[in-house]
Amino acid sequence: MKTIIVSGFLGSGKTTFIEHLSKRLDDVAILENDYARANIDRKLLPSEDGEIFSLEEGCICCSKQADFATTVVSISTEVKPEYLIIEPTGVGYLSKVLANIKPIEYENIKVLQPITIVDYHQIDQTLKKYGKLFLDQLKNAGHILLSKIEKVKEEDIKKAVEMLQKHCSAKIYDKHYSQFSEEEWQELLEEYDYESLLLEDSKNLSLDSFVFRKVYFQDFHSLGTAINAVCEHRFGEVLRGKGVVQVEDKFVKVDIVQGRFDVVKYEGNTIDELVFIGKDLDRHAFEILFQEQE
Repeated sequence: MKTIIVSGFLGSGKTTFIEHLSKRLDDVAILENDYARANIDRKLLPSEDGEIFSLEEGCICCSKQADFATTVVSISTEVKPEYLIIEPTGVGYLSKVLANIKPIEYENIKVLQPITIVDYHQIDQTLKKYGKLFLDQLKNAGHILLSKIEKVKEEDIKKAVEMLQKHCSAKIYDKHYSQFSEEEWQELLEEYDYESLLLEDSKNLSLDSFVFRKVYFQDFHSLGTAINAVCEHRFGEVLRGKGVVQVEDKFVKVDIVQGRFDVVKYEGNTIDELVFIGKDLDRHAFEILFQEQE
């Protein structure tokens, strides 16, 4: 079982990339890890992308370490896919995930070069606020892919690549993966050498996470008011928000990343959950803003 770890900070676009990658692989399984009690990403991935497993309410680099190892071995021996794609939580240290999988690597489990997804628009902010974690995800990657660059000028992308290259030795691609050639997709499947692992002392982030179910808004103005309040950090610093809510008779997907948000029409599988992850969040205020239906 060839194992691919897709790392990246909260909201970087890991799940979207995994959706693209899984379509290019035969016989694939996906293991999703979410910091919160609910795993929205697992529900957003199309079922045809492969069998999907999840570990919730904890990080596989620390508190879920034993569960993680057991799950990977079980997938290898019982499901036996050719490829396993692992998506750690966005606040997971890539070095720790690699160290945790090393003891169970044997002839049936081979780790490929880790891939780190980087949100072009959040590089400076993430380096400034969460530098140790972000640098760990960069330094231990074999390949680094920039996300959300479809409308970014080539010269600005190249500047970002040059800046990131100062912090790591990974190959950094200067174009969006949707434009990759077949050879570039194949490059992502190279085997990993544990001699390149950079394991340093690291302190896990302590974050709040709330899950609300069956959230309903009477109109889009009410939804916008609530989302704006969250993005302005009036009730704590929200690093990530994601899920589906009902507005009037429609369902919309909400996506929040460090003060930026997007709301789009949703017509996928039934999802009735909205998750927030952040620091010093006021639970009472969130309960008022995102009241659950009875």
